[in-house]
Amino acid sequence: MGATAPMMRLRRPRWKDPRLIVGIILVVASVLMGALLVSRLSETTPVLVARSPIVPGDPIDAADLVVVEMRLGDQTEVYAGTMNSIPAGAVATRTVQEGELLPISAIGQATDVTLRPVVVPVDATVAESVVPGATVELWHTAPTSADSEEVQAVLLVPDAVVRRIDEGSSLGMRSMAVEVLVPSGSVGEVLEVLSKDERLDVIGVPGAHGLAP
Repeated sequence: MGATAPMMRLRRPRWKDPRLIVGIILVVASVLMGALLVSRLSETTPVLVARSPIVPGDPIDAADLVVVEMRLGDQTEVYAGTMNSIPAGAVATRTVQEGELLPISAIGQATDVTLRPVVVPVDATVAESVVPGATVELWHTAPTSADSEEVQAVLLVPDAVVRRIDEGSSLGMRSMAVEVLVPSGSVGEVLEVLSKDERLDVIGVPGAHGLAP
């Protein structure tokens, strides 16, 4: 008979083997990190939510907000949690829509707001998209020349924000008016058009939200 092939013996792993120790450490670390992540994602935290649209320049008032518990994960530092975290005299620096979480980035002081309120008379009913907090366009329509019957519409302000709508008296004695917030650099042009009693239309931008000033 030929010589038998030597049998290979499997050595038992030694607990002092560095590779085994490193492997155990990695497994334990991954389990702990996963458990920590799941725990953080399942935790709820208080956050302020707007009851109704808050436009730039509006005071951050508790009456306009409600506290809800939500799972924010790693976004807890992005939103305001309680009124105690809001500085005294704080105002909104951009539009916060109804039902929107109040971002800390939207909280500032009056000096941070570069928009100015202007009241625009409107003869006809405005579109459904023209509501408080909505972004709108202001279009100026005027004759092309002093002796011409042709008119031309020009986009005067592309990013105004509706602050309030005055629908006039119930008897229709007054025309409708829309108070809008316009960039300070455009106030002069808007007032010039209004002083000439020329047509200025407030056009809604469907789907658009308030823009940061």
